[in-house]
Amino acid sequence: MNGVLAGMIIYLLILISIGAWAKKYTRTEAEYFIGGRKVHVLAATLSDKASDFSGWLMLGYPGQAFKAGLGAFWAGIGCFFGTLADYILIGPRLRIYAGKFRAITVPDFLEARLRDNTKLIRLIGAIIILIFMTAYVSAQFTAGGKALSEIFGIDVPTGIIITTLIVLTYVLIGGFFAVVWTDVIQALFMISSLVLLAVVAILALGNLENAVNVIESIDPSKVHPFGGAIGLSAVIFAIGYASWIVGYLGQPHIITRYMSVEDPRKLRRPGIFISGIWTAVVLICAFLAGFVGFALAQKGLISVDDPEKVIPAIAVAFMPSWLAGFITAGILAAIMSTADSQLLVASSAISRDLIHKIIGIELSQRWMVNIGRVFVLILSLIACYYALNSSKLVYAMVVTAWGGLAVGFGPIVTLSLWWKRVTKWGGIIGMAYGLISEVILEAVIYGWEFNPNAPGIFGSIGAILNGVPVFFVNFFVTMVVIVLVSLVTKPPSDIVELHEKLFIKVAREKSQAEHVSEFLSKK
Repeated sequence: MNGVLAGMIIYLLILISIGAWAKKYTRTEAEYFIGGRKVHVLAATLSDKASDFSGWLMLGYPGQAFKAGLGAFWAGIGCFFGTLADYILIGPRLRIYAGKFRAITVPDFLEARLRDNTKLIRLIGAIIILIFMTAYVSAQFTAGGKALSEIFGIDVPTGIIITTLIVLTYVLIGGFFAVVWTDVIQALFMISSLVLLAVVAILALGNLENAVNVIESIDPSKVHPFGGAIGLSAVIFAIGYASWIVGYLGQPHIITRYMSVEDPRKLRRPGIFISGIWTAVVLICAFLAGFVGFALAQKGLISVDDPEKVIPAIAVAFMPSWLAGFITAGILAAIMSTADSQLLVASSAISRDLIHKIIGIELSQRWMVNIGRVFVLILSLIACYYALNSSKLVYAMVVTAWGGLAVGFGPIVTLSLWWKRVTKWGGIIGMAYGLISEVILEAVIYGWEFNPNAPGIFGSIGAILNGVPVFFVNFFVTMVVIVLVSLVTKPPSDIVELHEKLFIKVAREKSQAEHVSEFLSKK
């Protein structure tokens, strides 16, 4: 146990040192929230994936693989193609627009792109962020509590409090630069620990074939790609797990990374290559650790009272204490690399979007940074409180928060980048519908997936789509709402012209790379 603690202390000292170093790059609001748009593509790409794959990757996803078997791999497929969709549909165009509008937050971009002078888009966006991002951070703190509980034998609430304090330490000190560079370290910890865990778990049973044979002898449905379902049920089963793909288009803590990159051209290459390889490796290894972990538990080689603790259980059972400390660092890396990004985004929603832009309070850059830090502290305490009082699984908590952000931002951000005809009223009504419908459907009628026991016609829909997350269907409904409202309202003419200049007419006259190079030389 001393070895585990020593490994953890070294890891935490590295994080705190990075936070202290990054403080000198945190003098202005733009530097605190998006690094002054000077982040190298390698750092931004690894930070993007580290902030994307949270405690869900190290606890929630392996827990699902432990419970559901091979069918859970569809979730990994959805995440992989969601990552590619982000880099193709969102990244480069958002960075170009954000640079043009000097946007620091996603509501900044939407307000400028849609020429919203009512402040409603910024207000609705801030509310969406505060509700669902705080819930997301709460899920990370819960994951941290479970991991520390399994490794150190402490109770989960104590682990939650410790995780909260660790995250707060370096976010308060260093802001975005601290988050980005700690994310780079954390991304390396995550991929190394997951590869090691998958190999150790498989070797403990001899080989992967032996693990599959053990699992099949206990529950054949766990080695079926659709969980034993056939026909339409199999399709719905796959959609239910792979539905993560649409959520990628609307996660502020992920797409803000694209706004920070120094050169948008590099988001396609090498950004998409680095991100794609890293994502594929960690998803495969996380799945294998949970999948094989079920066989290890059945053979009595590990003891697991909660499927979401399977990874720390493998580390404790098969590794020396110092290496278990390394794995624990990898778990906390996944948790904290997401929580820190989410806290910054949620803090910016209050300090910049509400206080500065909506209320109109003008303060110095130093004061805006300090206010941002105050709200990081407040939001952390709120998230910690909910983590301490929640009995939900990490997987379910993340699905709910992910879905709210996906529906609230995904459709309007995607349409704003690709459709010149979208209007501010389409954005306002679409985002308002997304916020209200997600809160009602998630909290009142369904929970995080469709429920056949819901009242009236909702129960009939639930019987058909049982297993599919609510946000997947609601994402496309929200997109239709935005399109219909935009078609009957007038788009801003200057933005239509700008959109054509940046992304349409230029294709007929010169290459996109030449145009972006020319654009950057003027900015």
